[in-house]
Order: sequence, then structure tokens, then C-alpha cells
Amino acid sequence: MDVQELINRLTKCTGPDRALDGYIAMQIGFQKRIERFMDSSGAERNRTIWLVPSGNDIARIPQYTGSLEDAFQLALAAAPDRTGGVSWADGKGTAIINDGEYHQAATPALALCIAAMAEKAKRMRD
Repeated sequence: MDVQELINRLTKCTGPDRALDGYIAMQIGFQKRIERFMDSSGAERNRTIWLVPSGNDIARIPQYTGSLEDAFQLALAAAPDRTGGVSWADGKGTAIINDGEYHQAATPALALCIAAMAEKAKRMRD
């Protein structure tokens, strides 16, 4: 999924979404690997393994869409030399990075994810 489609899906999202967390993780360099294994009943199944951006270490992807702290870490990764802010009012979240647009979403974490992905898209265009 490209960055703009991810932003569109985050904008429509109403709460935490682990599938979107995975797409965000891929945008910042996590690698997804599918491994086959035999479960306790002997059935063959698939398991998703995530590898950190800096190497081959296995990691659990952060809960970007559900945790304000994880969304903040995403914003720092997407725009380490920028400033930003996040707020909430009337049941919605709003976020901005540097002189970008204000992004509104269902929660502050989602708004910050959108702002981070918008900053990434902007840097890709520049």
C-alpha cells in the first residue's frame, strides 16, 4: 500500500487497527516475513514475523494506531528534526508536524500517525 492510500485509510479509521499498524511499519522499514509451521494438532499454518528496520532482529510492531506513545515515536522517526503537536477536543484528535497541514482523525494517536505519514510523503516528493 502506498503512503497516500495509507493516509486515506487512517483518516477513515475509527480506532486502533493492527493491520494499519503493519502497513505503517512497512513504510518506515520493517520487513514482513511469513513462516510456515505445524501447530499442536499437526496442521500446517502461517505465522507473520516482523524484522526491525535496522537488521534481522525479530520484533513486535508498535501499536501506532492505538498508543499515543507509539504514534509519538513514529512521528520522531518520520521527522526527527521537526516540531509538532497533537491535541484532542470534541472526541477527535488533531496533529501537525512542523509547518504541514493539521490532520484530524478519530483519536489523537491516529491523527499523529496521519501527520507522520504525510511528512514522509512530503519528504519523498522533495
